[in-house]
Amino acid sequence: MCADRRGIESIMRKFGNIVLTLTGVTAAMALCCPMLVVLGFVALIVPGLVLLAAPTVFVYLATTLGIQRILPTKIGWAAFPIAPLLALGLGWLVMQPIRSSAISAFRAEVSPDVLPSQPVTLSGNVYVENGELYRSPECDYLCTMLLDLPGVESVTVESTGPAGRKRDPSVAAFALVRTGEDAEPGVFPSNPGQLIRKHPGLMRRVKGNELRQVEISLEADWALRLSGVERIVQVEPTPAEEADWVVRLVSTHNKEIPRVERVEISRTGNDVQFRRSEVRHFVPGNVFYLGFDLQMAVGTISGASFGIGGSDWKSSDQRIDLEPTFLQAIEVPLLAELDDTRERLRREVQRAIDDPDASPARLELARRWLSLFFFDAGPDDHQLIARVVDDQRVKDIAGPIENVFSKGETPIELSTAYARRIGFDDATETERSQLAKALSLMPPGTFAKPDPAHLAIWTRPELYEQAGHFLSRLADLDAERAMPILRDALDHVSTKDNWSQRRAMVEGIRDAYASLGPAAKQDATRISTLVLQRPSPITSGFNDVQAWRLTLARMGVSLDDLPFFPHSSQQQINRTKTQIRDRLQRIQSEI
Repeated sequence: MCADRRGIESIMRKFGNIVLTLTGVTAAMALCCPMLVVLGFVALIVPGLVLLAAPTVFVYLATTLGIQRILPTKIGWAAFPIAPLLALGLGWLVMQPIRSSAISAFRAEVSPDVLPSQPVTLSGNVYVENGELYRSPECDYLCTMLLDLPGVESVTVESTGPAGRKRDPSVAAFALVRTGEDAEPGVFPSNPGQLIRKHPGLMRRVKGNELRQVEISLEADWALRLSGVERIVQVEPTPAEEADWVVRLVSTHNKEIPRVERVEISRTGNDVQFRRSEVRHFVPGNVFYLGFDLQMAVGTISGASFGIGGSDWKSSDQRIDLEPTFLQAIEVPLLAELDDTRERLRREVQRAIDDPDASPARLELARRWLSLFFFDAGPDDHQLIARVVDDQRVKDIAGPIENVFSKGETPIELSTAYARRIGFDDATETERSQLAKALSLMPPGTFAKPDPAHLAIWTRPELYEQAGHFLSRLADLDAERAMPILRDALDHVSTKDNWSQRRAMVEGIRDAYASLGPAAKQDATRISTLVLQRPSPITSGFNDVQAWRLTLARMGVSLDDLPFFPHSSQQQINRTKTQIRDRLQRIQSEI
């Protein structure tokens, strides 16, 4: 009888080992490639369930078999029910400290909401801790709105996001003051029109197709105000403990701690007048198991993984957006009618450009006006835009003019104004590069009869170093006039050490040679020599070398005479020649 029992126990153990092996292999597959679980559900559901459960089943089965082996042999058959129960108990025991710690962390962050019956009225010095700000504090739409509230004297902004804490100054303060009209421009707010998009109450009052226009009108209104007797100026920050009001926009996204979204408005002395919170935290389950997590991105599954099983605890079923929640909690004055502010701004820009004695603050209106375009400048705007660009009193237009015209759509009427701006002594490198790109994309032949301002760019290295793309338009001239300038530019390129300094010039020169075609063939030998030179002043890699080969082919150089390096194999050479021939045929078919 004992022998039979031992035989049955041996069979049971062998069976358990086989099941453990099969489960372990399945678990390893699921853990190493979690997306198999997803495919299993998509296929027949059952394979997905098996793969999903396999890691947890393997852990408990291995634990059960291990416990059976250490149990006394005298308990016999009782070991089979006892071992699984002990395994489950061990799974419960292991999870209790982790679960208790997570629950304590969650409860420590939960604070009761404080929802007053009336909107909070802010005044005096306001301190804003912004957990969604990941850059140096600036006077954005939120700061601007607060400064516009009656009774608010200053706004101190603290960036509590990671970028602000690690790299940038984390605190800055601003005030809206009254000055004379001739005062310096001061600080212009960043995107003040965004208030419309962020305030739910204002958003509901604007029709969808009017939103952009209302946003622009609000920004135009601020531009007009800040060119008059009002200025936003940077002031000494008020410490949080000395501020009349403290606004905390808390946002934590660290997976190791509870995720907190909280808006809190308090008076001096931590007298909370408003608070809304949303706390979320992952709390492990009562009993150990391996959970499955899917990562979603743009409506698709971007990844999957296994981890300790549990659930997300939430303090509220309603998610909150920090800034909109804050805006709804305070008393924001109604906006005035803004229908004509953009047109009024345009008229003021016209007057400022016409006035030789216009103050810097009034001239600043020109930059603000340019920044309101979104690839929608019409023919009626072109003349004034040209005058703004051509006025040296208007400083640094690189940012404002970026979205005035679509790529390749800059009107020819602006070609001279753009060229003159490039020639200004105080023009920035970004301005010159940006305007030169716009000039280079104008229709062929635009510069066949160049203005002195265009010639100045082509012949002054200090200009075309930063406006290199405009060198491509030398092709609008006849070869006799263009070639000497291109040769001088090639000589100048060779004097620059860094490819970043040479790149725009090289691309402009290369495009000019390509457009001139066979008329420029006399320079082919020199270009081939420069391509093969090491280090080469006109290439920075294979793509540049290949682009020059195509250019030489367009200049009339035969495929057999294109430059190739001595170490190139015949197979590589033949493949490259085929590529050049095919590209050349496509270009010729498009002409």
